[in-house]
Order: sequence, then C-alpha cells, then structure tokens
Amino acid sequence: MFKLNHRIWLLAILLLTGCEDGKIKTMLQTGLDKLNPTGKVGICFTVGEVSYPYTSKDVIEAPDKWGETYPVAANKKLNQRLSIFAQLGLLTEQPVIGEDGKSTGFYHYDITDVGKGYRYYWNQSQLFCFGRVVVDSIKSKNEGLTSLNKILVNVVYKRHVEGEIPVWATSPLLNDVASIQLSKNGEPID
Repeated sequence: MFKLNHRIWLLAILLLTGCEDGKIKTMLQTGLDKLNPTGKVGICFTVGEVSYPYTSKDVIEAPDKWGETYPVAANKKLNQRLSIFAQLGLLTEQPVIGEDGKSTGFYHYDITDVGKGYRYYWNQSQLFCFGRVVVDSIKSKNEGLTSLNKILVNVVYKRHVEGEIPVWATSPLLNDVASIQLSKNGEPID
C-alpha cells in the first residue's frame, strides 16, 4: 500500500509541477534578465584571471615559492586568448624585448578603449561581453526527480541575441577559444 500511495503522490507532484512551455520560457527569460539587468552581458567570452597591464609568462609544473603549481595547459590557453583578443582589437600586444635586444617570446598586454566598452568581471575572471539573450521557444524538456526528491527539468531552448553583435564577436578567431554559437541576423538558434 505504501508503494502505491508513494507512486500516486509522485505522479501528482509531477503533474502539478509540470510547467507548460510558456511558463518555462517566462521563467528562463526572467532568470536571464535578472543576471543581465543592463542588457550588456548576455554573451561573454572569457579572457582569464588577468589585470592590465599584463605580461605573458611561461609556466612550468615545478612549485613556486609558496608551494603552488600552475597548470601549463591553462597558461597556454590564457596566452592564446590574450593573443586572439589583441588581434580583435580589444587588447594591445607588444613583444617583450630582452637585454640582448631580441624578443623573449613574451608579450605585454593592455586593454584598448574598445575593449573597455565590453569588459566585465565575474569572480576573478575578466570577460568581454555584449547583448541580451532572448528566449524564442522551448525546443524540448525532460523532467525527473533528483536523489533529494527535488524536480529537475532539463530544457533546450531556441534563443537569439538582442542588440548589436560587435564585429569582433563574429570573428572565426573566436572558434579556438569559445564554445558558443551566435545567431545571425537575430535568427533563433539552439
């Protein structure tokens, strides 16, 4: 009897809490707008934990004087991002010249006036952001219970970016450092 009542109760909860697409769309849009009250940080590209001026560096696995190790791969990715954002005009990039008058292979970076217009910080990371994400429609949803008897709803939705998409954000150079797809001409994308 307990199992039957438990299943009926579970079914009733799922039916009562099941949201129709319009409600989910409204909830998503409200959440996105709450995270982006200015309408200028809907889409962001991460630079990393940097403050300007910044000089690139070589990182080895050996611990520093405090016993910390720096991941080589993360440093290489940071250096790659810095170079790409410099090519896009958001940062300046100047080679570091050694005492022998030759390039050391490192670079000084600073933020440009254009970059300042798109700069945003989240925790310790610096990002370049723009626009407002607009939810167009719900493509699919999947409801289930978590181990804590909470309802979890996974939603796939179509969206577009409202406002001007800066030219730099459409560069194929960003394909190497970003996993985001932008809409073209305001067309919805998954």
